[in-house]
Amino acid sequence: MRVIAIGGAPGTGKTTLMKKLVEKFQVEPKYEQVKLVPYLNKNNIYILGKYEEGQTFAGTDRMSMATQPEAVKFLATLPKNAILLYEGDRLFNSSFLEHCLDNYDLSIICLETEKNIRKERYAERGSDQNETWLVGRESKISNILSNLILMWSYEKFANNTLEEQRVVFEHILQLIEGCNEL
Repeated sequence: MRVIAIGGAPGTGKTTLMKKLVEKFQVEPKYEQVKLVPYLNKNNIYILGKYEEGQTFAGTDRMSMATQPEAVKFLATLPKNAILLYEGDRLFNSSFLEHCLDNYDLSIICLETEKNIRKERYAERGSDQNETWLVGRESKISNILSNLILMWSYEKFANNTLEEQRVVFEHILQLIEGCNEL
């Protein structure tokens, strides 16, 4: 199974990119009263997050902080030819990424965006995240990128412009197509 984890500081475009992937693969959400709900399409592509009926895609940010054990169990139930994508803070941490690396074919995509562009994006979406919290998220990403176990599994991509986002999108499509050829 291939796991593609998309991470980055708040405002780097993770959710925007994932919304485009959801649209591309025409995945349908399952609305359930559980912590972890996958999107699924006919090609065994799963996109994790918590979804509530009538709400737009929000990645893993609406999931419980304690969702990791449930995610580990869920991954173990997926078919060997499954492709799992996720983005967001709840599962983008060293312990979950190391678990995926130990058990699956893991690709980590880390998005980077200039700070002034992230601030513009915060303002556009009416974000109320304080500076201390934002610095904490940046430190978390920095720690993941300096993790010696994970450092060979990630690729960094600039995501300041629509053209740069297209490059990341195309790269993810290539990762998925590579799995379908196996």
